[in-house]
Amino acid sequence: MKTPWIFALTLLLAITTTLLPATAQANGQWGLPEGAKLRLGKGRITEIEFSPDGKLLAVASAIGVWLYDVSTFNEIALLTGHTREVKSASFSADGQTLASASDDTIRFWDVATGRLRKTFTSQGEYVTSMSLSPNGQTFAYVYVSEVEARLGLWDVTTGLLLKTLGGGTHTVESVCFSPDGQTLAAGTQTIRLWDVTTGELRQTLIGHSSDVKSLGFSPDGQTLASGSSWKDNTIRLWDVTTGEQLHILTGHTDAVEDGEISKINSVCFSPNGKTLASASDNTIRLWNTNTGELEETVMTSEGGHIGKVNSVSFSQNGQTLASASDNTIRLWDVNTGQLLKTLTEHTGEVNSVHFSPDGKTLASGSSDKTVRLCDVTTGALLKTLTGHTGRVNSVQFSPNGKTLASGSHDRTVRLWDVTTGEQVHNLIGHIEPVLSVCFSPDGHTLASGGGGDGWGNNNTIRLWDVRTGTLLKTLTGHPYDVTSVRFSPDGRTLASGGGFGETSLLWDVTTGKIRIGYPYIHDIAEFGHRPYYPVLSVCFSPDGHTLVSGGGRYDDWTWNQSDYRICFWDVTTGTLLKTLPGHTDFVSSVHFSPDEHTLASGSHDGTVLLWDIAPDTGR
Repeated sequence: MKTPWIFALTLLLAITTTLLPATAQANGQWGLPEGAKLRLGKGRITEIEFSPDGKLLAVASAIGVWLYDVSTFNEIALLTGHTREVKSASFSADGQTLASASDDTIRFWDVATGRLRKTFTSQGEYVTSMSLSPNGQTFAYVYVSEVEARLGLWDVTTGLLLKTLGGGTHTVESVCFSPDGQTLAAGTQTIRLWDVTTGELRQTLIGHSSDVKSLGFSPDGQTLASGSSWKDNTIRLWDVTTGEQLHILTGHTDAVEDGEISKINSVCFSPNGKTLASASDNTIRLWNTNTGELEETVMTSEGGHIGKVNSVSFSQNGQTLASASDNTIRLWDVNTGQLLKTLTEHTGEVNSVHFSPDGKTLASGSSDKTVRLCDVTTGALLKTLTGHTGRVNSVQFSPNGKTLASGSHDRTVRLWDVTTGEQVHNLIGHIEPVLSVCFSPDGHTLASGGGGDGWGNNNTIRLWDVRTGTLLKTLTGHPYDVTSVRFSPDGRTLASGGGFGETSLLWDVTTGKIRIGYPYIHDIAEFGHRPYYPVLSVCFSPDGHTLVSGGGRYDDWTWNQSDYRICFWDVTTGTLLKTLPGHTDFVSSVHFSPDEHTLASGSHDGTVLLWDIAPDTGR
């Protein structure tokens, strides 16, 4: 019989892999926002926490906290209410209370019923980390304002501040109580051990060269594990009594584009203290705590999405949806929510996916600088198109399916012969990365949107003659990067989304003039997206009457779920028809089903939502 620890590990792996067909739809309907009919994926995992008796596993994610029964692998509850990803989850020693931290609130849940007991509102703008004391009477959290971050101890019953530990700082990223509740560990680039009773600093542990993102005490309280991110990217084991560094564990080297490294999200000791589990964006690793040796590595990317969803695309018959995240592509049954296939041909993050008109081939562009064509039925790789020297940000098939366009960070747009895989044209003119490409309905014109210098210069849309590769027009007017371009079904209008400065613009394709625009100076109540917040994706409804836009924000000081709304616009008048809030992070991709009854939205929260749209598309 499996030990509780092995059982729990197996459960954790099950969470990161495909749901069984029999349960996929039921799970996908838990905690849905109003108007959504199905959720694909369970959200990015940010932290894992076992109940003291080892019977439950709390998984903090970008959409809430999942509670699992370790013995059955079944979900017990999805605790929702936070408007951002949940940063921390912490059980009381009796296992009856779970505290979760996100946005500017800490919430206390009854574990048996899943009901919210109380909500504590932070004194700062948002909470970076929280820990509930073993006796459930005190909680520690780090609250951040525009000026500083502070670590405080608070009374759970009264909500009153008991004491503040240390001075202000910008870098406190993690906190954790010892099993006896007498010590609080706080991670910055160093780790400070505080006496909970007196508030005095007991010890400072120095060794990490980057912020400590996760902390965990061994069951006997004698050892502390710490995980860091960025250039350090190590796990360190410390003797709590002496402050001596026992082991440096290396191996989480999940490098991604532009030199970024996946952070170590969570460290957790087994109940007997002999094994340490560590989780990053891409892997779970098991370590021997006595020797510091790596015992096992599991790639979580073999299962469900573990990172932000960058792109979604419906097949022509509307029965299949492709979603791109990390280095994988998922194909989903739209009706049941069942995961049909996982494609892992790319070696870098997949930024864009698009079905061929006949639905038989899927094109994808990646940070590995390639475009790949896969057979939708078998999942087999058909062709790899090489030539780009930078990440591929956008791909799209021509209406007849014979040509594929790709836009890249190398500032070029390339046209490919789908049958031969040969490059037909290399379109040069953008002086910054090409972020989006789109064919006109007749296939004669290609639109490409490019980045600029961030100061209102060189943020252009270019219209190209597909047959000759010549430049037809250059459209200027976006103050920031052009992140998304889409033609209307009649080909007369081009919609574009802009980064960090406005919502979207509608262009007259014939004249190249802006027909309707929403500059960033307008008010959110009237225009949907907040000023200074980027629109990452736009798409027309199949009848061409409605434009949908999805976006997010760049600033870190306002925590409002509506900032991640999806907006529906009347194309004729430019008025806002309705909004769909529900995602807890950037809405990176929106796409209508061919019958116009379903809208798919992909988000950086690690999920895809399928929205039930009336035939009149919000009218």
